[in-house]
This record gives sequence, structure tokens and C-alpha cells, in this order.
Amino acid sequence: MIIAAVVGCITLIPGFVAFPLAAGTRYAQIAIFISTLMMVGIATLPLEMKCFGKRIALKRNILSLILVVITSCVVGVLML
Repeated sequence: MIIAAVVGCITLIPGFVAFPLAAGTRYAQIAIFISTLMMVGIATLPLEMKCFGKRIALKRNILSLILVVITSCVVGVLML
């Protein structure tokens, strides 16, 4: 799950490409990969800092990452 989260945070690919990439893995890994891909952006962080300010951009990304981890754990438990 950590690898899926890191890859999702770093990559910049569209959602319709991400779903086939995640096929064949567990639901929790798919949830964390797709969610971090859409919600947490390391590649876009400098632009976000420039537009919204450093504090807001970092806060949004950290809170999004926490929410994604919680959500993927819930998905992993529910989809067993």
C-alpha cells in the first residue's frame, strides 16, 4: 500500500489509464493508488504553492493523504 501511495502521489496520468494499470491487485491498493493519483499532487505542488500559498498547499496535500489512507483501509476491510 505504501508503494501504491507513493506511485500515485508522484505520477501524473489520467484516470482512464490508471484503472487498467491497477487491475489485478487488491481493492485497498486500487483505492489508494487512484485516490492519491487524483487528490495528492507532488508534481503539481510548486504550481499549487505559487497559486494558493505554501501553507495551504501543504495542508491540503497532507490532509488529502491522511483521508486517502483512511479510506483505502476502510475499502480493504469492507471488500474482503
